[in-house]
Amino acid sequence: MPVGGPADRPATAAGVLAALAAVAALVSAVVPAAPAPPASAAAPPSGAPVVLVGVPGLMWEEAGPGTTPELWSLAEDGAIGDMSIRTATSRTCPVDGWLTVSAGQRAFSERQRHSICELPVPPARDGDGAVVEDYADHVAVNAESPYGARVGLLGRAVHDAGGTTLAVGPGAALAAADGQGRVDDYIANPSALTEERVAGAWLTVVDLDGLSDLYLDPPVDPEASPGPEASPEGDSEPEPDPVQSADRLEALSAIDERIGTVADAVPEGATLIVAGVSVEAGRSNLNAALLHGPGPAGGGYEGRYLTSESTRRDGLVTLTDTTTTLLRSLGMDPPPATVGRSWAPVERPAELGAAVDGLAEFNTAANVVESLMAGFFSLLVAIQLLIYAAAAYAVHRWGGRDRDKRAAVLAATRAVALGGASVPVASYLANLVPWWSFPVPEAALPLCVLLFASLIVTAALAGPWRRDVLGPMTVVAGITTAVLFTDMCTGANLQMNSPMGYTPIVAGRFYGLGNIAFATFSTGMLMAVAGIAHYLIAAGRRRTAVAVASAVGGATVLVVGWPGLGTDFGGLFALVPGLAVTVLMIAGRRVTLVRMAAVCAGGAAVLAAVAYWDYLRPPAERSHFGLFAGQVLEGDAWPIVQRKLGAMLGTLGNWQLTLLAGCALLFLFAVLNKPTNWRMGVLQRTYEYAPMLRAGLTGSLVTALVGFAANDSGIAIPALALTVAVPLTLSAATWVLRREGPGAAGGRGAEDEGVSRRTPSGSPR
Repeated sequence: MPVGGPADRPATAAGVLAALAAVAALVSAVVPAAPAPPASAAAPPSGAPVVLVGVPGLMWEEAGPGTTPELWSLAEDGAIGDMSIRTATSRTCPVDGWLTVSAGQRAFSERQRHSICELPVPPARDGDGAVVEDYADHVAVNAESPYGARVGLLGRAVHDAGGTTLAVGPGAALAAADGQGRVDDYIANPSALTEERVAGAWLTVVDLDGLSDLYLDPPVDPEASPGPEASPEGDSEPEPDPVQSADRLEALSAIDERIGTVADAVPEGATLIVAGVSVEAGRSNLNAALLHGPGPAGGGYEGRYLTSESTRRDGLVTLTDTTTTLLRSLGMDPPPATVGRSWAPVERPAELGAAVDGLAEFNTAANVVESLMAGFFSLLVAIQLLIYAAAAYAVHRWGGRDRDKRAAVLAATRAVALGGASVPVASYLANLVPWWSFPVPEAALPLCVLLFASLIVTAALAGPWRRDVLGPMTVVAGITTAVLFTDMCTGANLQMNSPMGYTPIVAGRFYGLGNIAFATFSTGMLMAVAGIAHYLIAAGRRRTAVAVASAVGGATVLVVGWPGLGTDFGGLFALVPGLAVTVLMIAGRRVTLVRMAAVCAGGAAVLAAVAYWDYLRPPAERSHFGLFAGQVLEGDAWPIVQRKLGAMLGTLGNWQLTLLAGCALLFLFAVLNKPTNWRMGVLQRTYEYAPMLRAGLTGSLVTALVGFAANDSGIAIPALALTVAVPLTLSAATWVLRREGPGAAGGRGAEDEGVSRRTPSGSPR
């Protein structure tokens, strides 16, 4: 049989195949296969990936169907809100914002500590992924900060659950990196993002920093723009990024196109979050937040506002909520170190334009209030000091011996004193008018405050109670108490974006009773119950006076401390001893150390019980009380106590409020106690006519002192408490001066001067 005949063909074919296999094996060993995106071993617990798009400086004021059509389209089908971006410093630079997303807690960069705002540095390539350089420095600096932020928490949580991370851009790498600074997959340019790549990762984070590029010099990333090999024309130079040289409007348009590119790459059923994670330059605003996806139980987010338990306000969420929202959207439980709460949908106006306008107006109010707050307090301090100076002259001069002149001077002093005490509550009532939207809000704010203060003073001096020593004082204190009590029961809307309340930009508090409002509210309540007790005791009804004081005080304690209403841990701690002192004095009992110790022990027990009860609620529903109880039980409370103690001591550096508190005490205990013709101070003489004034004033001072020690607002508590208490006391003192005149204690016809006759004991003649 010839060689190579049919009988040999199978062997020849087998040999050829073997040779080809050997060549293929050799080639595969020498030339590696094209890299493929990593794929997680399993889908996320939720069944679909989650994508976060971070845009520093993105605000709803600039969004619209013409300017940002892609974002507008997502907003039509999603839930939207303003986002407070406050981190560990007052200005959230891009690095700080991304680190905060990483930690789920307020974080910052080492350079930001020195007021240097910077853009994230591109990470170093590591296979398909990347490693953030100097990441250990970020971890160490934040671990030692007062907030104890655990940078890398988000990426580590995804890895521990068996998932993978994909970062697009340097800021995204900061947010998605694990504790070692590594992300599993990294893309420098958003245009390279594909649906397959997103589907292969549990968590995708995209950094669109075009607005920052307008104001900050970004680090050079050789992969940020397509190189010569990616150019269809084969140009030797990369095409410049159009955002770098464009104005803000063009930058927004370019960013919106990139948002559309990312949205196109998001698989069906995935969750997409768009968030303004930081400022682009300058000071912080309320940035835009958007949540798009299947939603809880597949219900979707279409046509809703965003909210969270962190803010308890429709249309407002926080940056620290973002981390929790990402993990919840993946179907994971956030680690205990996260402080945020998951975003949730609530009702909004049906028309998107109206909903966006509402968010824009809220941001405007927050910005205007924050810009005017320092000037408002300076004006408040100046007015109070002028009142004390003028009153000191009036008290000891009395307008001379001219009866009519004396009456006019003292009447004016009384009205001015009542006006000074009305300013704090008038500043809250001013929010009934949208003064921030006026052409000149700097003038609109003081005019609105003056208007409401005038109305309160008019009410105090209009009725028959004006003829009594504590009548007008009780009316002003009662209005103060009623306004703030009602405000807390209806959502604290008067305190939000108020010059003496709180703003979401400062982000010290979003709901409940603020520290300054607490000082006003508690002082108003204690002075009001003292005034009511004055009348009841004069009528021989001391037990009723004690019952009323206890009931009003108990209701105040309840609303101050109840989670979801006042939610004021330090305020509850400060109010109980002050209320106890006032009630004991109204009851005619001595204030002893034993009684005060018993009251404080009982108050501490109640406080601990409320905190533990709140702690037993689901983590997403806990208030400040439950959070602190959890930190105590887990041994993490001491850093928080240290931070608040440091903040409290730091307030002594606020020379304006320190000066105000010092001058108020000096006026109260030196000027009003300086001996007069009676051989005693007018304050002591006023106590003889109205003994209950001492009860209200003493309780207010005790609450102010404990509040100073127990709250991080420190000196602001006694300063504002005295701003209410001292002018109210002055209004009573002027009544005594006007009634008795500069001569003997008997005085002349009080009724001729419009002042009712009462004996020093307070009973009618």
